[in-house]
This record gives sequence, structure tokens and C-alpha cells, in this order.
Amino acid sequence: MSYRFIDPDKIRDLLFDDANYVAEFCEAGITSFEEFITNYEKYLLDHNMEDLRKAGHKIKPGAQMMGADEVVEEYEKAKKLLDNEANQKDLQESVKKMKDICFTITDELSELANDAE
Repeated sequence: MSYRFIDPDKIRDLLFDDANYVAEFCEAGITSFEEFITNYEKYLLDHNMEDLRKAGHKIKPGAQMMGADEVVEEYEKAKKLLDNEANQKDLQESVKKMKDICFTITDELSELANDAE
């Protein structure tokens, strides 16, 4: 499989190439990204900067650890959208982009977890 967002070698290296650790990390990552995208959509569309920041700060370390910088970039863009009082259409476009990124990441993590076993 070709990975678009995560860096499987980086993940394996961080986890000492231990198949069990990699599988556990991937499963935890899937849960985190599923929770994040739900919160991201809700808080962004509700113009709730405080809770959007909390959701972002929770996902950023994991995203960075696996090489998924696009998550952090889109999150930072979303904060600017709220700061600039962007219209709902722009916010919805950000949600769509983040959903595409997060769903792809969960697929990639699932594939990596299967490969690790």
C-alpha cells in the first residue's frame, strides 16, 4: 500500500519495530482520529474556538508523531477562519478537507496495523 499521510517507517521506528506496539498504536490512532473529526466538525461549524483548540491540541502530537502534518496545517487554517469570521461555506470546505484527511489516515492506520500482525 502507498501511504498518503502517515509515515509507516517513522511509526515503526518510534515503536522499535515491535508488531504489538505498532498494532496498538494504530488502533489508538484510529479511535483518536474518529473522535477528532467529529469534534472538529461540531466545534468549527458552531464557531466554538475554545473547544476546537482543545480538540486540536489533543490530536496534534499523534498526528505529528506519525508524519501527518496535513492535519495540523488544516487545523491551523481552521483557527484562522474562525478568527476572520469566515462564512459557513468556507468552514464546511475545511470540514470536508479534514474529513478526507482523517478518513484516509484511519484507513492507512488500519492497513499498517494489519501489516504489523
